[in-house]
Amino acid sequence: MVEALIASLFIALLSMVGALFFGEHHRLRGVHRFILPVAVGVFLGVTFFELVPETLAGSETFGPIAILIGFLGFYLFSHILDTYHHHHGDDHDACTQNGAKKLLIGDAIHNLADGVVIASAFMINPVVGLLTTVGIALHEIPQEIAEFGVLRAAHYSVKKAILLNLLSASTVVLGVLLTYLLKGGIGNYTYIFTGIAAGNLLYIATADLIPELRHSHRDHFTQSFIVTLLSATFIGTIITFGHNL
Repeated sequence: MVEALIASLFIALLSMVGALFFGEHHRLRGVHRFILPVAVGVFLGVTFFELVPETLAGSETFGPIAILIGFLGFYLFSHILDTYHHHHGDDHDACTQNGAKKLLIGDAIHNLADGVVIASAFMINPVVGLLTTVGIALHEIPQEIAEFGVLRAAHYSVKKAILLNLLSASTVVLGVLLTYLLKGGIGNYTYIFTGIAAGNLLYIATADLIPELRHSHRDHFTQSFIVTLLSATFIGTIITFGHNL
């Protein structure tokens, strides 16, 4: 549990990275171009080489249902809260204070889910937990940069934008705590958490990050695809090697 809490605190602190990058659009584009394909590969590798097998090992009958609930549940969140993910922050409505508040609420729910994912991964073993945290961190960097930009565009001061973003991001810690709290009461049903985590990561990779890459970096598709493939292969190799030790 301690490792998961440390990892979640690290993720929460990434909310402040926006203050360093905001205003440097070429730097943000570079982050998207090189980091997002790695994040996709990490998410896919962790999902298919660890979370899915772990979930199915827990229950061949209900494991797939947990994965499906995880995927469709976050699909539903993305529809209800249309600010579930904003990498660019170029939506005009999002740049109003009302839109910024919706963004913060959506991000808080998203980070709460990230906490569940992190805790579920560390329940399997520390290596999977660390790899999952790295993937989430890579995903969070461009998102937090964009969200900071939205808050500034909504006329929040730099200090208030940093504070609000940090408060929204801190729900990741709550997600970790709630997951470990609930784990004590469900005994052998940990596969529910790993299944939901798998569905969540699969949704983020396929419905959020990959479309973002295709939209923003169509001219670099081959490069992005190769980086994604290599990242997924690398993560899969590490997990498989770890199982064989």
